[in-house]
Amino acid sequence: MPKRVSPRGAVAAVVLVLVLAAGAATWMLTSRTEPTTRRPTGPGTAELAKRLPFFGLLYERTAAQTQVAEAQRRLAVDCMAQHGFTYRPVPVARPTGSPDEQPTTFGLESLTPPRTAPPTAAPVEEPHDPAFARALFGDPDKRISAAGKTIRVTRPADGCQAEAEQRLLGSDRPHWLQYRIQLADGEKEARQQLEQDPEFRTVTERWRRCLHDAGYDQKDPAALMYGLPRDTDFAHNPLAQADVRCKEDTGYLTTAYTRLDAAQKSWLTQHSALLTSWNALQLRQEKSAREVLGVRS
Repeated sequence: MPKRVSPRGAVAAVVLVLVLAAGAATWMLTSRTEPTTRRPTGPGTAELAKRLPFFGLLYERTAAQTQVAEAQRRLAVDCMAQHGFTYRPVPVARPTGSPDEQPTTFGLESLTPPRTAPPTAAPVEEPHDPAFARALFGDPDKRISAAGKTIRVTRPADGCQAEAEQRLLGSDRPHWLQYRIQLADGEKEARQQLEQDPEFRTVTERWRRCLHDAGYDQKDPAALMYGLPRDTDFAHNPLAQADVRCKEDTGYLTTAYTRLDAAQKSWLTQHSALLTSWNALQLRQEKSAREVLGVRS
């Protein structure tokens, strides 16, 4: 019988990904050795994750969003040139239908760690020139801000980056930032509401019993994953192996994603005015970007 071990003091990790011009990324666990071959956990769970309402709202990288990023990039380059500076930001990556990195909602989904795409180009170092920084980022004492339930975010109020964003959003730039944070809060709240869902609670209990029978006592899959060292070799780690096997045996991921989908839709229905406002600003931004790029609708 395997030796029973206690939890590693799991850390709850919630990643707020701000999809701004520069983007943001979370760290991902990587494997030091080649993983063993294993069939995917749960049929279609990757597709279920991509169908989540908040995936499309916050993480999916579409052609329209790529146009927005490219328009902002060109506007900032032209603006800096008018100030007498050569600005060479990293080229905008092509749309993939998926984010560069997405928070892992339910811990490990296979023993093969997710791979991140290599950068399309090395970042270009900006000159260490106060005048360059002032032209690009504006007056450091002038900022716009938006606050959610857990964080507050600020952005430059002027400067070439701010002018590029304002060219696409006009006076609604602060509103866009506020809506973005509110949606991020909504994603968290939907995940918290899921903990009270009967079907999700039942499948989580089945997963716990399965792990208990394998010799491990764990609270939930996400806590389990974040409790493992960052350099864990999942394919040869007994706890990771047991976690993935129990998810397969109990159908955990299929149920979890299905019920999370319902929770997210419920939250968005309750906040339909916010969703309408967000979508309207997204369409406005995309239309302005096409005008900047000279692209027909």
